[in-house]
Amino acid sequence: MLRVTLKSLRIASHLIVGLLLPILVAINGRGRWSRENLATWWHRVLLRILDVKLVVRGDRLAGTRVMVANHISWLDIPVVAACEATRFVSKAEVGEWPIIGWLADAAGTFYLRRGSGGTKLLIESIDAHLGHDSIVFFPEGTTTDGSIVLKFQPRLFATAIETRRPVQPIALRFSKAADGTATAPYVGDDVLFDNIMRLLKHGPITAEMIYCDPIDPTGHDRASLAHAAHTAICQAIAPDSIRTPPAREPRSAIAA
Repeated sequence: MLRVTLKSLRIASHLIVGLLLPILVAINGRGRWSRENLATWWHRVLLRILDVKLVVRGDRLAGTRVMVANHISWLDIPVVAACEATRFVSKAEVGEWPIIGWLADAAGTFYLRRGSGGTKLLIESIDAHLGHDSIVFFPEGTTTDGSIVLKFQPRLFATAIETRRPVQPIALRFSKAADGTATAPYVGDDVLFDNIMRLLKHGPITAEMIYCDPIDPTGHDRASLAHAAHTAICQAIAPDSIRTPPAREPRSAIAA
């Protein structure tokens, strides 16, 4: 309990540091610290506090690209952000959560809002961002326990097609704790505080991040590009989740 208490205090203090990062960005007149680089540093420290060992495999593609990953936990974001100075796409509800929403805002997260025109406006913002930096999103749209990879929603793959940026799939998986407890998955009715306490109580885990081969979007529509990315990730961690290739979209649907 003493170890858990001390680590809880470290997490609390680190959250306060995270909330102060936008101030550093604002006063950074000469561009010494970018929002993305500060976020990378912050997430690396967070993983150390949580006793999450990061193992990276595969070849990271240089240059601006669209990265997509399977979704298991809120830990997915610290794991990817610890390796990539990038920005994420999240559902709009995350921006309204206390603390987590503030941290997401500080990291420059793009939000997918429901309703007519929400996707179009988001894609326009991402397209502008891809002119100088990369983006990450989780096309399953929800979390799993990591044993399967759900079908990828194709709409945001339009950003790669329109900007002609390569897609690099990233496969994520987490080990169990030493006592066999699966502490990382954040699914169902799980509560963030309870999930963090479970991580702290059961001890170290390993997060594995696998860079899959990049995919050239040329010749793809959204559905086929989403399927290609899904297949690449499944081949790395969950072969039973591989699906039949989708029918081609009408040409006019790509920009819809």
